Amino acid sequence: MRKIGLLVWMPLLCMVLGMGACSEDETKKDDDVPGGGQEPTEVVHYDIWVGLEQNAMGRFGTLLVKNVNSLEEQEEIVFKGEGYDATATFGKTEAAIIKGQYYYAVDAVNEDRYVKYRIMNNQLERVAKYPLGENTYEPGKYTHAWLDDNTLVILAANGDADEVLWTKLNANDMSILSEGTLGLAGDKRHDVTKFTTSGLAAYRASDNKIIYAFKHNPGRKQTAPPYFYVAFIDAETMAVETVVKEERAEEMAGTAYGELRQHKLFFDENENLYLACNTKIDGAEDNTCQYGSLLRIKKGEYAFDDYEGFRNHGSKIVTVDYMGNGKVLLYLQDPEHTGTSDDNAKYEGWGNEYNCYYAMFDLETGVLTEFEHEGKKLPYCSGTFSQRSFVHGGKAYIGVNPQTEAPCVYVYDIAEGTMVKGVEIEPGYIFTRINYMED
Repeated sequence: MRKIGLLVWMPLLCMVLGMGACSEDETKKDDDVPGGGQEPTEVVHYDIWVGLEQNAMGRFGTLLVKNVNSLEEQEEIVFKGEGYDATATFGKTEAAIIKGQYYYAVDAVNEDRYVKYRIMNNQLERVAKYPLGENTYEPGKYTHAWLDDNTLVILAANGDADEVLWTKLNANDMSILSEGTLGLAGDKRHDVTKFTTSGLAAYRASDNKIIYAFKHNPGRKQTAPPYFYVAFIDAETMAVETVVKEERAEEMAGTAYGELRQHKLFFDENENLYLACNTKIDGAEDNTCQYGSLLRIKKGEYAFDDYEGFRNHGSKIVTVDYMGNGKVLLYLQDPEHTGTSDDNAKYEGWGNEYNCYYAMFDLETGVLTEFEHEGKKLPYCSGTFSQRSFVHGGKAYIGVNPQTEAPCVYVYDIAEGTMVKGVEIEPGYIFTRINYMED
C-alpha cells in the first residue's frame, strides 16, 4: 500500500432470474418464496447483492442476492440461473437492519408491517411479521439501535418532520413492545423545527444510553444550518436526558436512511463512539460537494471531545468499518483524487462517476493509506449508496465496482498487512453489497 494525502453500465446479459415475485394474493405473499436453481449449501456465510438498471439514488430496477460460502476463492460468482430475485420483497434497494442470520425491516412492499427475513440456499424465508402500531415509518427511512439480541429500537421523524418517533420491537417475532415520541418538538435545547428523516443512532451498553444524532432539514437543495445535535436517551424510559450542539461539522454522514444501507459510525474497543461527518466545501456548486471528518464521544461522556480526525484529507466519507487497534476502513468519494474532476468544489465529477476509493485511516496518527493489490491501487468505484466492505475474523473484505474490470472482492489480512484478490462477479451487474451472515 502507498500513503496518500458504480455504475457498471454493461449490456444486459441475462433475464431477471429466480422465482421471487410474489402474488398479490395475501396468502401467497406470506409463503416462503423459492429462489434459483443452485444446489443447497450446507453452510452459508455471505450474501452478495447486485442490481440492474440503477438510478442516481442507488435504486434498482432489479435486485438479486446470492449466498456464497467464501469470498476468498478465485472463482466467478454467477447470477444467471442462480440466486434470488429480491426485487418483489425488498423493493428497489437492499435497505434493511442486518443481525445474525436475519434481515429486519419495515415491509418495502406492503408498507404496513414489520418483517423479518432469512435468505438461505438462495431462497427467501419469511420468519415473522407484525403490523405497524400507532407510529408508522416509511420503508428504508429510519435508524435503529440494538439494546440486546432480542430488543430492537427504531427511530425516525414523523410525517410532518416536527417530532421524532420511536418504537421498541421484540426481534424474535417483530411484535411491538412499546412506542412513543422523543418529545423533541419545542425542546429549548435545540433550534430544529424540521427534523432529518432518520438521523443516526447507537446504543452504549455501559450506561444504557441511546445516542441519537439529528439536525434541521430545510429540504432538498435548501441551505441547512452548519451544525447538528446529539441527544442522549435513557434506553429504558426513552427520555431525552441531554442534548448537545456540534459545530465542527455540518452534518452526520447519514441523515435520511440511518444505517440501513451503509455503516456510518462505530465503537472502538474502549466503547468510544466515532461518528462519520461531512461538511460542504466552501464555495461549492452543490450540497453534495463535501469533505469528511470523524468526531468522537468517549465512553461515559455526554458530548463530543476535542478529537477531530480525518478533516485535512479532503475526501467525503461514505462508509466506515472499524478494523481494530485504532484502524478504520473508509470508503471515500473524491473527484480530484480519482481524476473525475480538477476541483472538488465543482459539481461535475461527483454524482455517479467512478470517484470513490478505499483507504485505511489511523485514528491516532491521522495517516491515510490507500489500499493496493500487487503494487497498484484498488480500482476506483462508482456507487455512493453501497456497502461492499466489512470486517470479520481478522480480515477486511473490500468489494469494488470498477469501470473497465469485473466487480470483485479483495481480502486484506489486517495482522499481516497483505492483500489478495478473491471472488469475481459475473459481468453485467452492479455490485452493491456484501453481508456476513451467521449460520
